[in-house]
Amino acid sequence: MRGPFARLHPLFLAGTWFVVSGDERGLSLEILPWTAAFDPKSPLGLSRRPEGPGCSAAHVLISSVHSRDHLLAIAAEAGWHAQDVETGMFRIVKLWIDEVVLVEVLAAGEAGRYVESFGTAGLPSLDARLRCLETESSEALSRNFSPSVIAEAFASSCGE
Repeated sequence: MRGPFARLHPLFLAGTWFVVSGDERGLSLEILPWTAAFDPKSPLGLSRRPEGPGCSAAHVLISSVHSRDHLLAIAAEAGWHAQDVETGMFRIVKLWIDEVVLVEVLAAGEAGRYVESFGTAGLPSLDARLRCLETESSEALSRNFSPSVIAEAFASSCGE
């Protein structure tokens, strides 16, 4: 993805962002403000939410032509929390849009590792690799955090 680009056209809500790929397929991602919701019952297909933001349980993973440093700079400029994370299968930059929506980005050069795991060639061994990663992660968590911290992290809900 090459974006982001803010849109100020009256057909789009203020604060809406587009990220565009610039590729032959024309892939894009539209990110609306938290107070907006796609609503099939609304005449324009959008409505406003009265409540404030809470964390989302959904995320997307996209590939970018930009470097990790450039992605982290975009996040800093926008005021978004960002993390550079090695997952054990591929490396991503986690961007927390408005501290609510998670967008995971494969920086330039990282898409190959992702495709090796989740593409056609990687599918036969994917379950075994995920189980191995799960075991390694559990062991690392137990070395670095007390059981009460782990239990609290998995039991807590966002926005409380």
